[in-house]
Amino acid sequence: MGSIYSTDETSQSCNFQHSFTLVHTSRNTASMNIKFRSTLKLSQVFTLCCFIICGCSTASDTNTRAALKFSTITSVASPTTSSSVNQEIAPLSQVAPFDLVAAKFEAFVKWRRDCSYKPRFCDIGEFTIIGTQFSDDFAAMMHEYGANNIVARPGEGERKVTVESISNDESTMTAIVHGCVYDTVVLYMGAGVYDDKVASSLSSWTMQWHNGDWFWTNYQIHKKVYSQNLCNS
Repeated sequence: MGSIYSTDETSQSCNFQHSFTLVHTSRNTASMNIKFRSTLKLSQVFTLCCFIICGCSTASDTNTRAALKFSTITSVASPTTSSSVNQEIAPLSQVAPFDLVAAKFEAFVKWRRDCSYKPRFCDIGEFTIIGTQFSDDFAAMMHEYGANNIVARPGEGERKVTVESISNDESTMTAIVHGCVYDTVVLYMGAGVYDDKVASSLSSWTMQWHNGDWFWTNYQIHKKVYSQNLCNS
């Protein structure tokens, strides 16, 4: 570990020890040459060690400062890095909310289908606003389906949704998707069939812009028939 003392303090300590060695070797004149040469070597070795120690301390401090400086640089994005990040994010941030409705609705249809496969694991908050009446009602339905083991099975019918139009209201930041549903999905309750009716309906889904994303907040069926396909009419 590096010294906790500053470089100046370490250098003063080295100089003091070196001076003390020179004074000590001058006491015996008769053996001055031998001792002087011996002491000089020891002094040189000691001085070299001292400078190595001091030098290591200084280098350690320099490396520490360099590491901190490097860490600081990398933790704060440089202009080049910031520019590249902004270039990646910019296309998404510049898209108007209403331009995202169609793609979000497509993802919603897939989410709704998956919830019918595994109602117990349906992530209610992914497409509904938790705490609203609509979200609570949908969550209660999924809970009831899960508790009674009412599920759809992949390959056992399908639910086709045809989008006819999308209307937007900028004053309330809502979008209404108008479409037709042709539903041949078979719902099972355990080993038995719960619902296998073929139906079609003219429907609308209300999407609300909330916290930077679109959420499903209402569903209305305007016309529904059985054993017919309104979507082809």
